[in-house]
Amino acid sequence: MKRLFFGLLTALILTACSSNPEFYGMTPQQKEDYSKAIAGEYTGTYVILYNDGGGDEKSVKIKNSQMTITDQTMHSVCFHDYPVSQLSGVVADSVLAEALASAPNVDFLADYHFYDMQDNGDANWGFEPAAIPLTLHYGGADHHLVLKLNSRAYFLLSKASLDAGKPFANQSVFQFAVEGIYEGNTLLQAFDDWQDNSPEYLTYFQLE
Repeated sequence: MKRLFFGLLTALILTACSSNPEFYGMTPQQKEDYSKAIAGEYTGTYVILYNDGGGDEKSVKIKNSQMTITDQTMHSVCFHDYPVSQLSGVVADSVLAEALASAPNVDFLADYHFYDMQDNGDANWGFEPAAIPLTLHYGGADHHLVLKLNSRAYFLLSKASLDAGKPFANQSVFQFAVEGIYEGNTLLQAFDDWQDNSPEYLTYFQLE
């Protein structure tokens, strides 16, 4: 998906836009201080972009959505009320798609990490969503599914924005893709976020 490519490119540029910065490992105390600075409740909009492989890209926006970032104790990003039902629009199996369409919203966690920092205090930060477990009843039985997620975006947290109490002033979008739907070790459907003419499913959380 071209939008995903340019989104990832933007993230990489944000990370590398300083003129030949020198990065250093962060101490446990620095990680704790920075995690306290970003911890909190955030309001935004889910922007879901997808296509079923036919080339026509569709979008759904869900405003007043919530995201929570914890401190270093849990070092996680929690996306609240994520609308897994929207995924039904790109699922080929009609029975599974019907079950997904009526699925309730879910909360899920993604780990975050501080990687390194510059002398000026700017730090490299990123979050890594893994999967959403999901139990659906269809075909006369319960099915324990897993939505495999991925995000390859890492960002530069500005020390100035942290000190100003606006930790994500230079990073207003969190993004992740659904890579596939699994039942146990069985792949039910894959989503390709790079190739054309194949189903894709990308979510942005746009901070307000």
